[in-house]
Amino acid sequence: MRLRAQHCAILFLFYTAGCARPEQTPETVVQQWQRYIDHNQFDSARLYSTELARSYVDFIDALTMGDSSEIYETRLYDLRCEIQGDSATCYFLIEGELGEKIPDTLVLHKEKGRWLVHQVEGFAMPPVDTLQPGDENLLFQGDSSDMEFQ
Repeated sequence: MRLRAQHCAILFLFYTAGCARPEQTPETVVQQWQRYIDHNQFDSARLYSTELARSYVDFIDALTMGDSSEIYETRLYDLRCEIQGDSATCYFLIEGELGEKIPDTLVLHKEKGRWLVHQVEGFAMPPVDTLQPGDENLLFQGDSSDMEFQ
C-alpha cells in the first residue's frame, strides 16, 4: 500500500511538472501580442499590455470599428530583445505595403513575473478631449521612413 502511495506521488509530480507553463520570454510575448492585434483579438492583447500599451490597443480597436473580417499577419523579421532588469527593448523589422522592411520597436516591462508590452514606439496618445480636427497626425510621432505619414 505504501509503495502505491509513493508511486502516485511521483506520477503527480511528473504530471504537474509537465503541465507547468513555460516562462515566456520578451520575444514570445511580442509575437503573441502582435498575433492578437493582427487577428483583432484586442481583449487578449490587453492581457499582454500594461496600462500605457492598452491605450494603443484601444486606439487600434476603435479604428477597426468592430470589423473583424480583415486579418493581416504581420511577420516580425530579425526580432531581438535587449533585457535590462525588468525592462526589455525589442527591435524587429516588419514588411511594408510595398515589400520594404520597416524598423519597429516595442518596450516591455516585467510585472508580477510576467513580461507585458509597455510602449509602442512612435505612438503617443494625447487626451481625447484635446484633439481638434486635423490633429490626427499627433497620434504617431517620431521618425517615419514612409512619406505618406509625414
